[in-house]
Amino acid sequence: MADLAFYIAAIEGFTPSFAILYLSWGKLEGLFHEKKMFWNYFIGWILGVIIAIFFLISKYSVAPYLDLSVIFVIFFALFTESFKFVYLNFPKNRENYELPYFGFALGLGISAIWAVSIIYQYFRYANLNEGEFVIAIISMFLLSFALSSIHAGTGAILGYGIYKKERKKYLLNAFGWQILFNFTLLPLIWNLHPIYYFIGIIIGVPYLYFKVYKGVLLNVIPKEVKEKWLRTKEGRGERL
Repeated sequence: MADLAFYIAAIEGFTPSFAILYLSWGKLEGLFHEKKMFWNYFIGWILGVIIAIFFLISKYSVAPYLDLSVIFVIFFALFTESFKFVYLNFPKNRENYELPYFGFALGLGISAIWAVSIIYQYFRYANLNEGEFVIAIISMFLLSFALSSIHAGTGAILGYGIYKKERKKYLLNAFGWQILFNFTLLPLIWNLHPIYYFIGIIIGVPYLYFKVYKGVLLNVIPKEVKEKWLRTKEGRGERL
């Protein structure tokens, strides 16, 4: 069961992350440095390990003795977003319009590792019949997709705030959205049936698409860069 749990966790943890990265990056290829974007994605893996360890230790060490659910939800949001902010706020990055893309990729990397750890822990120890197993597979995939959406979104928002020199405003924005989303993780913290784990997707996906992708990522690119990119594509005969 341990090997099966690992394979399930790897597939369900990484697939949404890669899918969102590809679907977003594919339409905008050439507008930013792809190597730097992927580098930030891998850095997100490292931060994701730290965040996942913190989450799992807290869940299994504190939860059996004290119900600190609401406090944990708020503190964990502050913890994860502060991690992203400190990394993205390095002086050499602050003037770069690509910073929201780097934050976007960073968040996807974090969410992938965190989702893998959560899903692995669940299937490693769960005793499920066939019907429950199917429900758990679907629910965990939706949970992973929700985690990818919210962390990519807040990462991009933090990068945008740093680039626009409005750090406090967008840091508070990221805190707020992450706290709201983390309340949907309470069924996970309380070890409820996995059918309740999908709720976060209702918050994460619209936030990522409407607020972040259409509101930030498409609009942060300087006009002259976008015009040059369009001329290049037209010169290659590519359909826009």
